[in-house]
Amino acid sequence: MCGIGGLIGIRDEHQLIARRLLSGLRHRGPDDEGIENPAPTVSLVHTRLAILDLSPSGHQPMHDKAPSGCEPNWVVFNGEIFNYRELRRELAVEGWSCEGRSDTTVILAAYRAWGERFVERLRGMFAFCLYDSARGIVHLVRDRLGIKPLYLFRTSEAKPIFASELRALLGLGSEVVAPTVDPRAVESYLAQGAVYGVNTIVAGVTMLEPATHLSFDADTGREIRRKRYWQLPLECAASGARDAEVSRLSSLLRETVKLHLLSDAPLGIFLSGGIDSSALVALAREANHGLLKTLNLSFEFEDANENKEAAAIAKAFGTQHCEVRLTGAEVLARLDRALAAVDQPTVDGFNTYFVSQAAREAGLTVALSGLGGDELFGGYASFRDVPRLAILGRYRSLQRLIGLAASMVPNRTGAKLAELRHRSVSSLSLYLLRRELFMPRERRLLQALPSETDPMTGISHRVLDELNSRSETLDDVNKISLYEIELYMRNMLLRDGDIFSMAAPIEYRVPFLDHVLVEAIFRLTGAWKKPDPRPKPLLVDIVGPNLPKAVWQRAKRGFTLPWERWFGPEGALFKVGRDAANDSKTWRDLGLNPGGVSRIWERFAKGDRRISALQPLAFVTLRDFSARHLLSAA
Repeated sequence: MCGIGGLIGIRDEHQLIARRLLSGLRHRGPDDEGIENPAPTVSLVHTRLAILDLSPSGHQPMHDKAPSGCEPNWVVFNGEIFNYRELRRELAVEGWSCEGRSDTTVILAAYRAWGERFVERLRGMFAFCLYDSARGIVHLVRDRLGIKPLYLFRTSEAKPIFASELRALLGLGSEVVAPTVDPRAVESYLAQGAVYGVNTIVAGVTMLEPATHLSFDADTGREIRRKRYWQLPLECAASGARDAEVSRLSSLLRETVKLHLLSDAPLGIFLSGGIDSSALVALAREANHGLLKTLNLSFEFEDANENKEAAAIAKAFGTQHCEVRLTGAEVLARLDRALAAVDQPTVDGFNTYFVSQAAREAGLTVALSGLGGDELFGGYASFRDVPRLAILGRYRSLQRLIGLAASMVPNRTGAKLAELRHRSVSSLSLYLLRRELFMPRERRLLQALPSETDPMTGISHRVLDELNSRSETLDDVNKISLYEIELYMRNMLLRDGDIFSMAAPIEYRVPFLDHVLVEAIFRLTGAWKKPDPRPKPLLVDIVGPNLPKAVWQRAKRGFTLPWERWFGPEGALFKVGRDAANDSKTWRDLGLNPGGVSRIWERFAKGDRRISALQPLAFVTLRDFSARHLLSAA
C-alpha cells in the first residue's frame, strides 16, 4: 500500500511539481520514498508503506532488468497483487525472472512476458503507472472494483498529472490546479453524501474509472486509448444444485481469505461482531494464521454497541482482541485531524479513521475488513425495502396515498416515503431515494440544481441510463446488488476506506471483493441470497459450522457512529454543527444559500426527526474541506 503520482508530457518545472506531489503523498508511505525521471517528459513519484518484501529491494519507482540492447521499463504501484506467487511461478516456467520478492517486480516481468493484457491476470487491488520505454507509452491502470483510487488532472496544455489522492493534486498550488468547486459534484454530494461518478469536488480533476487501462504518449501526453478490461457479469449462470455451489464457493472463499492474509508486516481484522467480519475471523483462524489481532470500536451509548458480540467472537477464536472506546469528547478532541484526512467531502468513513488509528497504535500495518459482504449476499435493508416499494408502481393511486399519509409522519422514514408522490417507481429510483441524504426540496433550499444532473438523484443522466440498461434482466436481489456495488460501495465506502485507513497509515484489505469471488457469487440466482429466515443464508452456509450460530441469530446492526447524539443539543459536537451552519461566507463562496443551510440546522437542533444527523455532518465536512483547500465557486 503506497502513494503514487506522476507527470506525463511535461518538461518545464517537472521536478518542482514532482516534489510537491511527493510531499502531498508522504503520509501514505512513511517507510520509503522516491522520484525518478525515466524520460525527459515522464516523472514518477512513490511513497511506500512496506507490506511485502520489507527490504530495500522493494523500493519504488522500480525498473526491471531489460533485455540486452533495451531500456528498462518503470513502474509505481499502489496496492497488492494477491496471486503474485502463482504468477511468479508461471513467469519462471516461461523463462522470465523477477528481481526481489515483492509483487511489484511481478508487474514488470508480466508486462514483458504477456504484454498489455497481463492486467487481466492480476488478482488484487491496485492502481499503477507503468512506463514502456521502448514504445514511449505510459499506462495508467486501476483494479476491477475500484478498491484503490487514482486521480487525473490535465493542465491547460492537456498534459496529464496523476496521484493517489485529490489533496496531492490540490497541493500543487492554484497556479497548477485551480481550487474551483464543481457545482455538479456539490449537488451529488448533497444528494448522496459523497461525490458520485468520475467527477470530483474540484472542477477539472477526475477519477480513473475502475477496471480501466488508460494509455498516453510519453512525449506529448496525448491520450492514445482507453480500455475497460472487466465488468460485473450480468448473466445468471445455469446454476447446479445449491449444495454443489455452496461447496465450490466455500473453497473459493477460503482460498481468497488465505491470499489476503499474505503479509510480511503485522496484520489484524476489524471485527464488528456481525456476520461478515466474524466470517473472516473464522476463516483466518481455520487457515492457521497464528497470532491474530482483532479490533472493535465501541461508544459511550451501550445501545449503539456490538462490543460484547465482538468480544465473544474473539474469545471463541482465540484472537488478541482490542476494544477501542470512543466518546463524543474524544471525537471532538480528534475531529480536526479526522477532517484533515478527508480527500473528498463525505458523511461516511470516520469509523474507519478511528479504528485505523487504533490499529496502528496496536502495532498493525494491515487490517482485513468485511466490506462487500452486505453488497454481495443481500445484507442491507435495501434488498428488502426496494422490491416492496416497487410493487407500488402497479398502483399509482396507492403510491400517492401512501406518500400523502407519510408526509404527516414526523420522522425521516416518513419524509422519504412522502417523496413517493414525486418519484418514478423504478428500482433504481427507489434505491437512490433510500440512500438519499438531502432530498430535492431540501437541495433546492441550498443550491440552484445544475441542469446536467437528474433533479431527483443528483447523478448524471448517463450513469443512470447505463445502470438502468445493465440491470434490466437481473432479478430483484442481483439488481440491488449491482446498485450497491456500482454506486454506494464504489463512490463512498471504498473511497473512504482507502483514504481514512491510509491516514494512519493502515493497508485496508477487503477479501469479499476479490474479483474471482465476486464473479462467482454474482452469477447465482438472487433467490439463494434471500433470508430463509436466516440473514445472508448463502454466506452462512459457505462459511459452515465454524461460524457460531449466535452471529447470524441476532439482528443486523450497521457499523455507524452515533452522530445524532453527538450533534444533538446535549452532544459534544453541537457547537461544531452550529458554527458550520452559520458560516455564511463559506456557503456563499461555494455557491450555496446560507439561509437554507441555517434553516436545516435549526430544524435539526429543535429535534425535527425528519432531518438526519448526517446532514449537519455533511455541512461540517464540506465547510472544513473547502476552508482547508481554499475552494470557491467559479
